[in-house]
Order: sequence, then structure tokens, then C-alpha cells
Amino acid sequence: MVVKQRSLNELRQEKEFGYKHPVTKNKPINVDSKHIIELMKKYPNDADLGKQVRSYLIQLGIYE
Repeated sequence: MVVKQRSLNELRQEKEFGYKHPVTKNKPINVDSKHIIELMKKYPNDADLGKQVRSYLIQLGIYE
């Protein structure tokens, strides 16, 4: 049996051809929203707020 040589366009149209997204499982995040609001009041500058939120998430083990 002779197999037809497919063009690049035909390969692109195949659903089985191309990148497949990795399967990731999202774990629930328990963040204290009151703490975040307190940080927002304490640090009006977005850069400083982002730094504090990042350190808070690192403490929780959510962000590495």
C-alpha cells in the first residue's frame, strides 16, 4: 500500500499534528484577603505593594 506524501499545509490542518498543551492541576489557594487589603493601604506604590504581596505568597508556599 502506498502512503501519500502530505504537504506542510495538509499536516497543519490535522488535529493530531502540532503542539499539545501539558496537563496541569490547579491547587486551591488560601489567601487572606484582609491581609492583602491591609497591604494595599500600607503600600500605595504598586512596586512596593507587589514586593510585599510576592513575599506573602512565598511565605504561604504558593509562589517560589
